[in-house]
Amino acid sequence: MNMSTNALIEERSDTKIKFKGIWYEQSSLILDNEITSPWKHPKVDLMKTEDFSIIIDQQSELVLFGTGRIQIFPPLSVITDLQKMNIGIEIMDTKSACRTFNILTSEYRNPTALLVVD
Repeated sequence: MNMSTNALIEERSDTKIKFKGIWYEQSSLILDNEITSPWKHPKVDLMKTEDFSIIIDQQSELVLFGTGRIQIFPPLSVITDLQKMNIGIEIMDTKSACRTFNILTSEYRNPTALLVVD
């Protein structure tokens, strides 16, 4: 495996994350070791399946959804729709999502991370 493709979240706080040496203070999406920031999204509890179009289009198998300082679940219909598309989604606070991302990445897995920064 090529170690250079295993980008880790280097630091995090309640209001920002550091990825590949750059601090991000807005919600971000990490897909295939590349970051998109800002990641535009509605409030988590108002999200619709369409708000996950980027992970649906990429056919992500495992998504870590960090919902900010606290764990907030999107509507159950969204979770069900994603599961029907064989997209596994783990919902947790953003700090936990960052830790889990690093663990999976260190195992040479390629998770997708949706990280809400509030």
